[in-house]
Amino acid sequence: MKNNLILLLLSVCFSSSILQAQELSQSYLYDEFKDGLVLFKDGRRSSAMLNYNTTVEEMLYKNGEQIWAIANPLEIAAIDIQGDMFVYVNKHIFYQVVKVGVGEVYVEWKTTYFSQGKGAGYGGYSTTAAITNYSTFQEGAAVTKLTPNEKFSYKPDNRYWIKNAKGKYVNVTTIKMLQKNFPAKNVKAFCEENNLVHTKHADMLKILEYCFR
Repeated sequence: MKNNLILLLLSVCFSSSILQAQELSQSYLYDEFKDGLVLFKDGRRSSAMLNYNTTVEEMLYKNGEQIWAIANPLEIAAIDIQGDMFVYVNKHIFYQVVKVGVGEVYVEWKTTYFSQGKGAGYGGYSTTAAITNYSTFQEGAAVTKLTPNEKFSYKPDNRYWIKNAKGKYVNVTTIKMLQKNFPAKNVKAFCEENNLVHTKHADMLKILEYCFR
C-alpha cells in the first residue's frame, strides 16, 4: 500500500441522488481533504490526504477518487493534519488535542443531523410524511439510511475532554461539568461577563483557557 499506510478496505459509497439532495460536506471537519501525516508508534511516518468525518467520527484517507477508513488505529501514535494534532481514543474515534492556557483539551468533533421532513410537493417539506425507499451511504464501517428527497439539518454536537491525574478522560462539555472539575473558578460568571456560549467552539476554548489559568 502506498506509503505503507494501513487502511481498512471499506470504501465510501454515495448514491448520486443523495449527493444532489444532501450537503454531506457538512459532515467533514475540513472543507477538503488535506495533506497530513500519520505517525506510528514504531516510528514510521506516512503521508496521506486526510479528513475527519464528524457524523460517524472516523478518520478518512483519500486515494484518487476513493475514500477509505484508516484501520488498526491502535498502531497510530498521532495524526498531524497541517498542525492539527489528533490522537486515537477508542473504536474508530480520534480526538483533536488543543492547547489552552497551560493545559490541553481533547475535542471530540461530532455532528448530529436530523430530518426536517420528506418532500411534500411545491418545494415544501412535511415532517409527517412517511419515510420510505431508503438509500444508504457508507463511510468506513458506518451505514446510514437516507431518502433521496429527504431534507436534513446539521448541528455541531462537540464534546470536550480533559485528562485527570490518572490519565483518564473527563468530560467537561457543559458549564456544570466545567465547574465540577475547576472548583476554584466561577465559570458561569466568566461566561456571563464575556458573553460566551459554551456550545460555540471558539467560546468554549476561551472558557477552557480561563479554567486552566
